[in-house]
Amino acid sequence: MLRSLLICLLSILALFSVARGSDDVKVTPAKEEPSDAERVADLNETLTSEMARLKELEAELADPASDYARAEKEFQELDRELEQKQEAMARFKADGKASEAAALAKEIASVEKQRLRAKDRFELALEERKSRREEITTLRRKTQLDREALDELTGTKPKSEEESGSHERGDGQHKKSTDHRDGDEADAKKSDAQDKGHESSDETESEKKSDEDDAELMAAKEEAEQKEAEAEEAREETQSIAARIADLQKLIAQEQKSLSLARKKVELSRTAQRELDSELAQHERDGAPAEKLQELRTDVAEAKSRFVAAQADVTEATDRLNDRRSELASLQSEQIVALQQAEAARLEAHAAKEKVDELRNPFTLRNITQWMIDHGPNVLLIVLAMFGLNQLAHFFSNRTIKLVASGTGRGTTVERENRARTLVGVFQNASSVAVFVGGTLMVLEEVGANITVLMGSVAAVGLAVAFGAQNLIKDYFSGFVMLLENQYMLNDTVRIGDMTGQVERITLRMTVLRDASGVVHFIPNGTINSISNETHGWSRALIEVGVAYKENVDQVIAVLTDLARQLRLDKAFGPLILEEPTVPAVDALGDSAVVLKFAIKTKPNQHIPVKREFLRRVKNRFDELGIELPFPHRTLYHRTESADVLSPGPSDIKKCA
Repeated sequence: MLRSLLICLLSILALFSVARGSDDVKVTPAKEEPSDAERVADLNETLTSEMARLKELEAELADPASDYARAEKEFQELDRELEQKQEAMARFKADGKASEAAALAKEIASVEKQRLRAKDRFELALEERKSRREEITTLRRKTQLDREALDELTGTKPKSEEESGSHERGDGQHKKSTDHRDGDEADAKKSDAQDKGHESSDETESEKKSDEDDAELMAAKEEAEQKEAEAEEAREETQSIAARIADLQKLIAQEQKSLSLARKKVELSRTAQRELDSELAQHERDGAPAEKLQELRTDVAEAKSRFVAAQADVTEATDRLNDRRSELASLQSEQIVALQQAEAARLEAHAAKEKVDELRNPFTLRNITQWMIDHGPNVLLIVLAMFGLNQLAHFFSNRTIKLVASGTGRGTTVERENRARTLVGVFQNASSVAVFVGGTLMVLEEVGANITVLMGSVAAVGLAVAFGAQNLIKDYFSGFVMLLENQYMLNDTVRIGDMTGQVERITLRMTVLRDASGVVHFIPNGTINSISNETHGWSRALIEVGVAYKENVDQVIAVLTDLARQLRLDKAFGPLILEEPTVPAVDALGDSAVVLKFAIKTKPNQHIPVKREFLRRVKNRFDELGIELPFPHRTLYHRTESADVLSPGPSDIKKCA
């Protein structure tokens, strides 16, 4: 949109640039869309005229007899003459010579008029000299641009420094500005090249390989690169024309200034001529000396010649201005054409790039179809293999559950199956993660993603997690080993460190115990160094019965054996007993009782209820049979002072409860 608006504005400027300026300037209409041959001829002609004008200006500035030098010399001489006459008049007045002072005053008035005219002429020459220097600088820059444009049209290489050295003498300022501009352009091109290099380096090897495999995409890329080069060339051409137009506009402004100065010179020469004619007529009427009259006639002739020269300068400046404006109109027309071509090239390059993007876009119908043909079967096979391996892992997991459940005799069938499911679940989750992660990586690689970076990132994250979660990993690993070795189960009574309690819950991370007081202990599996399981596989009810010394031990053993047999046959407690109880035997002779001891093997964690029931039955049976269950007592012996009494008699013994 902005480019179209700029082209319209330039067209309007090209149409109205012909009519701009003074009324007496006539501009030749610019040709529309000149050919390359016409442009080469116009540039050669322009360069010839510019070089001639440049040499003319340089010679004029270096000429010791130029109008500027003459005006400066004349002004300095009149200034010194006026100063001398003023000093002489001051001396006459000091000496009282009034007549001489009055005559000198008339001469001073005439010199002051001449000095004023010389001053105006010198100031005008000074301003003209400044304008000439500016025009030289602009001309040098414009000729360089015109040479570059001509070299581009003719296809010749720019001249070397040795060949163009003669054309660049005294061109310090222009060369500096040109080098600066060239340096900026070089930096811009370098940065563009670096950007393109970065863009090209961003393409992965897989993309390059896929592009090389696609002939249509490669052809589109080559066409896009060619269109981009053409668009860049057209853009550089428009920039070159714009720079030439800017310099030409400066030259036109300077030519307008030169024309204005030339017209001022005409007016100044005409005024000086009139004043000199009037002064000559006055001196002729006054009968001035012949020398004075001859001097005045010489000044009048010089004024007339300056007037004629000034008119010639006006004509020449007008012609140059006409030529500059004609050249400007031609360049503006050329710029319009160049902008249109650059815009067309840009649109073509943009269309070619869009075509490349469309061909490279994986979500277009063409690329999706091609991708499905090339990679679809492989991806499908990988996905099917993933699900197949996962189902196979599930199948073997179920078989493993049955083997583990039937291969161990400890615990109930439900407990064994729960333990087996816990172990197999760990294997199943690990196998599922391995299968799906591996399959996903294979799918990503088949799609074209760079999995090397992804795997490196995953490894780094895994390493960080491993360092940060060492205790957690240790807990899980220890829990897995405990479950695998079946060290304890739910409801087992275990001792871990200084804590004893019943196992309420087991996970891979921790074990939950509840002690006899009802306090729950949460113990991470990684902190468990040793475990004492009081109910591993089976339990044992250890029973101790004390009877009085007066009782028959064999009779008591027979009673206890009969009670154990009855308990073994009991419907409620019999299933809890795994083996026949051991035969009671005397274990100790205590202070007040004979201790009989025997054991009953029970199911895990069932020894306490069996022991309690057996002791209940023992108490009831002993009460029926009158067998005394002794209680703690002490026997005291009293001694007398008599030496005849060597041992206590029956009357001396007292029993104390």
